[in-house]
Order: sequence, then structure tokens, then C-alpha cells
Amino acid sequence: MINVDPRALWVANSAFNGAGVVAAASAWSSVFDGKGKRLLWLAPALLISAWLETNFNFAFAGAASMSLPMYRHLAIDLAAFSGLALVFVFLRRKATIFTTRSAKSASSGTAGVGAAKAISNPQLREAMASLLNSADQADVTSLAEIYASDFLSVRVADEGGGLGSLTREQMLAFLAQAVKSASGKAGADGHAAVKTGETVIHHAEIDGDTAFVLMIRVKDLGNGWEPMFYTLIWKKQNGRWRLLREFVHQKTVPQWS
Repeated sequence: MINVDPRALWVANSAFNGAGVVAAASAWSSVFDGKGKRLLWLAPALLISAWLETNFNFAFAGAASMSLPMYRHLAIDLAAFSGLALVFVFLRRKATIFTTRSAKSASSGTAGVGAAKAISNPQLREAMASLLNSADQADVTSLAEIYASDFLSVRVADEGGGLGSLTREQMLAFLAQAVKSASGKAGADGHAAVKTGETVIHHAEIDGDTAFVLMIRVKDLGNGWEPMFYTLIWKKQNGRWRLLREFVHQKTVPQWS
């Protein structure tokens, strides 16, 4: 038996295991993407990683050649590498599909129309669709027409401290700054600052000239996708619905600057 530093053994095992998982993940991706030719070198790389990990362990235990326990260990390594890699690849592909759908939904300008269909009142439905699409497009001019003169946005963030409240002017300036920051990073449209995925309106009701809407939106504020919970209060002014209050509960503070 050979004496060896346990830390060196752990590092070597980690390297072989990591190489095996990476090779297996690349192999699974090749299968899903229809790039079978890559398996000609990925399959041997996976096998070599498992073989090295097995022999490295058993060599320091005194084994001189492959034995039944070593073959069993090799098979377990191959199964573990393939299983873990399949989970990673599956989750990554699901995340990619979700992100792509979210981007298409936001860029198409129809996400608000689809979500607003849950509202039966045609005027309120139109107002909600306009609000959602204007917010997704960061259309400050349109939002200025939608917000009431005494509009107030009250926001609470779980991480990074509460955002407090924003008046109509502050909210419009805040969005304008977000677009400006995004324009410098991601092109002239600035939409990177307000990427939006799924929107679900759970409840809407009208009481005279006042309307209440509860909804959840999945957005990326620069920290990754997260659900945001909205309570909206609309007020009909001169025959038109205008947004009076916006109460929002979110996880993080936007990272747009």
C-alpha cells in the first residue's frame, strides 16, 4: 500500500470526477442536438475519466490490476457521471427554453394582451394590456399617460433593503435611467433592463370608478428571473382608467446601473 496525502487524493478524485461529468454532459448535449460525431471522442473521454478515477483509488490500496470490485466501481462511476450530467443538461435546456420564450414574449409586444384576457371588462382589459406592454417596452411616454397625476408605487424587496415608494415623476425618471443604463450595455433599445417572462392576472374587480387587479409577473431585474407580486389600484378619470397605486413585493433590488 502506498501512503499519500489525503488532500492530494481528494484533488485527483475531484478532477477525474469533474472531467467525467463534463464529458458526459457534452455527450448528452450532442445526443439532444443531433451531433453524433462528437461522441467518437466524448465517449472515450468519459470512459477514461472513470477508468482513471477507479485505478487511482485502487492503486493506492494495493491493487495491481483490474479486479471485479474495480470493474464494479468503474460501472458505478459511469452511471453516476451519466446520471448527474443528464440532470444538469436537462435543467440547463429547460432554463434556456424558458429564457427564450420570455425574451420572445417581451419583444413581441403581445404579452400584455394575452395576460389581460383574464379581465372581463373591456376598458380595464385594454388599460391593463397597455400598461404591461408599455412597461415591458420601457415606453416612458406611454406610461406617463397611464399613470394618474397622484400615482404612487410602493415596493418592498426581500433582499438588499426595501425600495420604499416612488411618485409618478420619480417612477418615470427611474425607468428612463434604467433604459439609459441598458442602452449602454445591450444596444439602443434598452430592453435588457426590463426583461419579462410569464404574467398571470389572478383577480380583477371593479367597484364604481375604482378597479383592483392582482397579478404575478416573472421578471429579470439584473439578478436572474424571479416572481414579482403586484396589487394595482385603478381610478377612472374623465372616462379613462388611470393607474393610481401600485404595490409590489419582489425579491431583489434592480441591478441596472
